[in-house]
Amino acid sequence: MVVVAPPTASVSVGANLTLSAEVLDANGTVLASQRISWASEDPSVAEVSQNGVVTGRKIGSVLIAASARGKDAFARVTVNPTPVAVVRLSSTHRSMLVGEVSQLTAEPLDAGGRALSDRPITWTTSDPSIATVTENGLVTAVSVGGAIITASSEGKSAVASITVSEVPVASIAVTPGVNDLVAGQTTQLTVQLRSASGSTLTGRAITWSTNSSSVATVSSDGLVTAVGQGTATITAMCEGKSASATINVSPRPVSAVIVSPGQVTIFAGQTVQLSAIVTDDRGQVLTGHPVTFSSSNPQVATVSATGVVTGVAPGVTTITAISEGGTGTATVTISPEPVVAVDVTPSPATVMVGNAIQLSATPKNVNGQPLTGRTVTWSSGAPALASVSSVGVVMGLAPGNAIIIATVDGRQGSAQVTVRQVPVASVTVAPPSASTQVGQSVSLTATTLDANGNVLTGRIVGWSSSDSTVAAVTSSGVVTGVAPGTAMITATSEGQSGSATVTVIPAGPGPVATISVSPSSATVNVAWSTTLTATARDANGTVIPGAPIAWSSSDIAVATVSSGGVVTGVAPGSATITATSGGVTGIASIAVQFAPVNRIVVTPTNPSINAGQSVQLTATLYDLLNNVLTGTVTWSSADPTKVTVDNTGLAIGVRKGTVTITATSGAASGSTDVKVR
Repeated sequence: MVVVAPPTASVSVGANLTLSAEVLDANGTVLASQRISWASEDPSVAEVSQNGVVTGRKIGSVLIAASARGKDAFARVTVNPTPVAVVRLSSTHRSMLVGEVSQLTAEPLDAGGRALSDRPITWTTSDPSIATVTENGLVTAVSVGGAIITASSEGKSAVASITVSEVPVASIAVTPGVNDLVAGQTTQLTVQLRSASGSTLTGRAITWSTNSSSVATVSSDGLVTAVGQGTATITAMCEGKSASATINVSPRPVSAVIVSPGQVTIFAGQTVQLSAIVTDDRGQVLTGHPVTFSSSNPQVATVSATGVVTGVAPGVTTITAISEGGTGTATVTISPEPVVAVDVTPSPATVMVGNAIQLSATPKNVNGQPLTGRTVTWSSGAPALASVSSVGVVMGLAPGNAIIIATVDGRQGSAQVTVRQVPVASVTVAPPSASTQVGQSVSLTATTLDANGNVLTGRIVGWSSSDSTVAAVTSSGVVTGVAPGTAMITATSEGQSGSATVTVIPAGPGPVATISVSPSSATVNVAWSTTLTATARDANGTVIPGAPIAWSSSDIAVATVSSGGVVTGVAPGSATITATSGGVTGIASIAVQFAPVNRIVVTPTNPSINAGQSVQLTATLYDLLNNVLTGTVTWSSADPTKVTVDNTGLAIGVRKGTVTITATSGAASGSTDVKVR
């Protein structure tokens, strides 16, 4: 048998591979010096020499046969492409500007340095933020820095270093070129950078500077601040290029004037110095600006050109300071001269109860001079004894001593007022004459009067009888008959007296104690009457004949009553009838109702009409006393086919005949015959 080694193998196109073959006997022993014949299944894929050397011709797979002594053995040989040994780049370093593109090319080579075609190339970048590369090797510069571009093929690679630089600045411009500012204002300057091709450049460092920081300053980002009056040049520099802007600064105008103190109070004749500070709109103090002062009310206070305020009269004025359109104010109050003392006259003073006296209060200054135009507040230290009005009028209320106080601007003065009792000038007794029976009593009253006839209350009165065997009197003026006769009853107060004559008659019925009215309740029709009687009795129940009776009605719109007790109904409702004698009363309840209808008269009597004509009927209601009444009437026709009648009494002829038309109210009715011709 024949054995080929290796049984499978691979070789590249153009490369050689040596196979070996052995001849073995049946026992597996190698037979030496045997001639081996070699052959290729497809010499276009791989050739084989008679020494067993296989040469790859094209990519593919082929069987290589070894033959000896009529026996064959085979080896499978695969022909692979020629491997890449090295990759060659068109450039190993490129310097580029941001935004620039450059084409790199790569060639795969075999070990002999021969170019290999149709081999894929893979392109990569070490930092795509700096430089990118396409699958075809097109490199684009993205940002400043360095990046490595790698071309790879079958595990072999080559690199090119890329250095990316900024596009150089060719020109610089600052906007706006001229600025007019007021001190303290700011403005933002901007810079525009361009390349040689005219494209706008960004992200470059700008250096800002000013040629006069006392006029204007500039920040690192181009913000200009006006400082003081003048002209400054602001310069921006970048990569050796520069541009400038002109800043014209004017002084800040006056915005406000601050006057201090803002509020002040002085007396007339006093002075106070005001100061004025001129500021701009930021509150910064400005110097060298003249200030003019004025007073809104020179009659209250004046002000000098230097701000000295002089009080003239009590009141309030506004002091205004003006500087170049800016204003400020201060409020100046001129207070009245302080009150040091208050004199109240007259003091002491005396007033009678019920009478009045005028007090006056005079406020004075520290020099004792009277002050005018001040408000006086009055009060009483004993308001139960003496009151005082808002104008100092003191009224005596009860005997005693009271302190009356006058207050002016917190200062007080006072006067002692003695209130005396008004003396009794006369005493009157009522009634001046009276009579009573033996064993009965009558009350007298005493009234004390002053010299003007005014009633005095609260005075002590003493009672006495000229003949206590005829009539006795108590301390409260109740006189009791002792025996028939006449006695003088006297009331005395503070030395003054008055009297009344009391006649005592023999005992008989006592004074009226009760009155009974009969009937105690009654019902009467409107316009009708009923008579009530009243009986007067003394405390023992004895009827007092001839006792005078006064009658009255609680509601004369419902019922009236005569002096003889005759009650007449006026309108439906209720009324109380009262009988009075000697101050004692009795009552009766009266209910007034409409009188019932007694008869109804229908007019016109027996009218005649034609068919289709109408006649207006009227029903008049009468009570039993023939008084005309008002009320609701119901109309009806005995034969509506001949005569109809509505609820107002309008009768209408329908056809020929005579029909009775009836008016009904309650239980009463009246009728008339209507003839239809």
